[in-house]
Amino acid sequence: MLLCAVPASAQLFETKAAQAFMIDADTGTVLFAKDADKPIPPASMAKLMTMEVVFNAIKSKRITLDDTFVVSENAWRTGGAPSGTSTMFAKLKSAVRVEDLIQGVTVQAANDGCIVLAEGMAGSETNFAAQMTERAREIGLSKSTFVNSTGLRPTASRRR
Repeated sequence: MLLCAVPASAQLFETKAAQAFMIDADTGTVLFAKDADKPIPPASMAKLMTMEVVFNAIKSKRITLDDTFVVSENAWRTGGAPSGTSTMFAKLKSAVRVEDLIQGVTVQAANDGCIVLAEGMAGSETNFAAQMTERAREIGLSKSTFVNSTGLRPTASRRR
């Protein structure tokens, strides 16, 4: 039997998504890209970077799972129950263990948990966002810039 070599042809892939990026996890080969370099608000992708910074701090022993951080009024109002956003319902001025904050962020997508971690680790969300951007550069995300730990769009009250 004679086998003919047929050149591979790219399959057309359509998506309604404004941006898309697909790679082969084993080889890193880009399989599909649509506006892959267009800057977009990170939304919950910021939460992933928050977790990266937190896990990196745990790995380097700057914090532990048993450390606690206090829920500030900013964290409570901006990301907690009064915000109407995704929250872990952390009580105002309560001390919450890092392990519990991680669970709140990863399971509930808790904005209050992100802000408590940011303020506890860096003193303010602005300082933490700078650390997120720096860490992004370290791991090869050269075009990613973060302004907060949650991905929530900044409002006038948050820019204080």
